[in-house]
Amino acid sequence: MEKSVVLTHKLRIVFLSCLVTAAGMAQSVKPSVKILLPERTRLLQGQLVDLVLEVRNADSVKNLKVMAGGIDLTSRFSAPVKTDLDCDNTTDWVMRANLQSFDTPGDLKVDVSVNAGGSDVKDSRTVSVFDFALAQRRNIVLFIGDAMGTAYRDAARLVSRAIVDANGKNSFRDGFFDNLLEMDKMPVSGMSMTYGTDSVVPDSANTGTAWATGNKSYLNAVNSLPDGTDCKWRFNGQTNAANLQYITDNPRVENLWQYLKRKYQYRTGIVSTAAITDATPAVEGSYVGYRQARLEIARQYLENPMLGGRPAFDVILGGGTDPFTSAGRTDKRDLIAEFQALGYRYVTNATDLGMINTPAPLLGLFKGSAKPAPASNGIATASDVNMDVAYDKLGLARPASEPAADLGAYTDQPMLEQMTAKAIEVLSTSFSSAPFILMVEGASIDKQSHPNQAAGTIWDAIELDKSVGVARAWIAKRQVKDTLIVVTADHDQSMSIIGVSNTPDEEYFNRTKSEKVAFKTSAGAMDFTVWGDSYANVRAGLPFINSSTTASNNGLATLGQPGSFVPVAPADTPWTSTYSTYYGSTAYKMDSKTGYPVNAGEGLRRISVGFRTGDHTGSSVPVTAQGPGAYNFMGYMDESDIFFKMAATLSTDTADGDKFIDALANSKFIKTIGK
Repeated sequence: MEKSVVLTHKLRIVFLSCLVTAAGMAQSVKPSVKILLPERTRLLQGQLVDLVLEVRNADSVKNLKVMAGGIDLTSRFSAPVKTDLDCDNTTDWVMRANLQSFDTPGDLKVDVSVNAGGSDVKDSRTVSVFDFALAQRRNIVLFIGDAMGTAYRDAARLVSRAIVDANGKNSFRDGFFDNLLEMDKMPVSGMSMTYGTDSVVPDSANTGTAWATGNKSYLNAVNSLPDGTDCKWRFNGQTNAANLQYITDNPRVENLWQYLKRKYQYRTGIVSTAAITDATPAVEGSYVGYRQARLEIARQYLENPMLGGRPAFDVILGGGTDPFTSAGRTDKRDLIAEFQALGYRYVTNATDLGMINTPAPLLGLFKGSAKPAPASNGIATASDVNMDVAYDKLGLARPASEPAADLGAYTDQPMLEQMTAKAIEVLSTSFSSAPFILMVEGASIDKQSHPNQAAGTIWDAIELDKSVGVARAWIAKRQVKDTLIVVTADHDQSMSIIGVSNTPDEEYFNRTKSEKVAFKTSAGAMDFTVWGDSYANVRAGLPFINSSTTASNNGLATLGQPGSFVPVAPADTPWTSTYSTYYGSTAYKMDSKTGYPVNAGEGLRRISVGFRTGDHTGSSVPVTAQGPGAYNFMGYMDESDIFFKMAATLSTDTADGDKFIDALANSKFIKTIGK
């Protein structure tokens, strides 16, 4: 007993000693001031940005001085607001000058000095300001294939451009295509690096922020930069209404859509097969620290902070009705009715979309929940309802390993090419002669790739390419070189092209035959189910089999194969093998009614693909472009460069570069077969 008392006493002494040490360390931390701008901040002349200063470890703040290129900005800043930064219970302060801009091109030094708790502290940033004055009244159409890395474009080509006609002739022969993808036919190609500020593998929010604003940010950020209150929600999972004030207080950077609309009265639009408040469309019209703050994103579409509370867009087409309905919102606002009160036409299906011909802005929401409701976190809806994928809208049978389609009551959803055509029509002719900027997203290239559903993924890439064709045909018909088209991806995913599968239809679609593979690991038992379509779609749990050596990554060539049909592998015609994917070429039939390839029938040779993860990757992605200024998109670039390259098309004389691209495209010596 006595020994226990002594031990307890010693522990108390150690504990009190730690407290004293911690207190001493807290007092010894020096005050500081920080300008919340990235090291490599780049802005257009007049582009809006929130200037935010954070002062740490100071019981008082006075004598603030902010200079930018010889101009005194001090009076623009708010009085210091006491704030707990970094969640460490120290005395901190925040001062803001919201929606500021710089008018002098060049590298601009921003210097801050302040007396913090009796200590004079300083910070500085160099901001690169690019001159911009609208010199060309040109349109921009940006196509984003979400996750559409190189393999996804290749897969779309190998499916939709390897078509066997009634005479048995394949349009893909001897390694050449008779006709390439629409995005392949664009004369300029480059590659984009997609890294974020906090990870090699990005998401759709921070990648979108890069090409929408010209500045990089962190995972899940929508046109916003990190700040000291992120600790209240970003790192602890507390993304809820109680912390919405901290999710929306991050410094904001104006995107190109609002910039052109605010300064030059551009018409603006977004089209997506996702819920329209998803990350990729959100970066054109909202500013929040967290991409899942869907209710706030929808509100900002109607009441945009960069436009003085006016709507962000003239055309909105996509899925995700819920956050626009009173039932789906915590504030019970009916945003659809509010858009209509401002003169927007509202449509909910493909038939009604096709009938739109009035000179008015347009809102089209084509899928939602039967009973919309807010999410339990209070900042989103209970369901994010994307439009159905192209494969299902076409009524094609899903392979055995992919879920069967369920369109529910939404059997009349438009294809992406119809939405693209209508958006261009409305923006270009219906109610204004002003130029326009439009983003079109093929969203489920990504969303179907996450669960490794190859058929859904590939047909969505084909749907996007058809939409690119709509824009290219519109330009060709007008014969006016006033529109830049850019096609790229926000990030990549892990799909690889393995070869060709000759799996019979009766196995490929058979949901009654499967094989469960199970194995033990130090983390516990693991298992997955394999279906008869596995040779066409090799998921991460299965080995990649090298059919030239019958070896695999674990030494068992047949592991994980369902074994439900007899293998056929004639030595004299190896391309007809039912198990090997190494030989042969793809071969599909075209549905003359829809213009899409079908995925069943006699003589079909399907593409074989494999997935290594169910998530994004850090690989660079392709960029293709055509139109005035397209030459800017040659070579390797950072994703944030796309913003400035699009802007350069509007502010510079591109005539000499455009002539050079035309000369290359018309050269008989370097003409690519199929273009």
